[in-house]
Amino acid sequence: MKKITNLIIVDASSSMWTKAEEVKDGLKDLLKDIRKDMKNNKDEVKIRTIITQFSIAGKFKVLLNTKKRKKVTYDSVENYVPNGMTALFDAIGLSFDMVGKKQDGVFVSILTDGHENDSKEYGVEDIKRLFKKADEKDWGVTFMGTTQESVEAAQSWGIKSNNTFQYADNVKGTKMANTSRNLSKSMYFASVMEGSVKTDNLVNESESSDEN
Repeated sequence: MKKITNLIIVDASSSMWTKAEEVKDGLKDLLKDIRKDMKNNKDEVKIRTIITQFSIAGKFKVLLNTKKRKKVTYDSVENYVPNGMTALFDAIGLSFDMVGKKQDGVFVSILTDGHENDSKEYGVEDIKRLFKKADEKDWGVTFMGTTQESVEAAQSWGIKSNNTFQYADNVKGTKMANTSRNLSKSMYFASVMEGSVKTDNLVNESESSDEN
């Protein structure tokens, strides 16, 4: 039986307030897809889902960790509450540390509308090392940001350019980012189940939107 982890890291800084409902709806849609994956492949795969949110340093929060739950539920998504600054590096480091060592596949999605500005435990060099190790393990790492600068920064950390996505900083853009993430998850999941893990070109560029 294959072991796959879905790791979803979501910005919960104060600037996300106007898009909070779209973020929650997108996470619920993702969980629905994951439940389908579990049902359709119940004898072939064990899926673990971790959803974390980040804001000010020290306020890292785990919204869902199915290792501690029997079922994938939607109630925890309602606990998503934007507040404070953007401790992105800390969130990446702490979230990666939750992933089990023996995995056949790990899908990572990072969504943010801002820039790192408040991490205390992890720096950029730490993050680069984590992404390098993730690549060596064939993790499918995707990044979604609202500015070209944030996308270029993600690429400089080691995230593959074809796995990055710039979305419009509004409700419509957030919905499109949700759609792209869910498609990327499905693509990666299918590749792991087929035994030919795909870690590049996970983002569907046709879903990208820089428009308001």
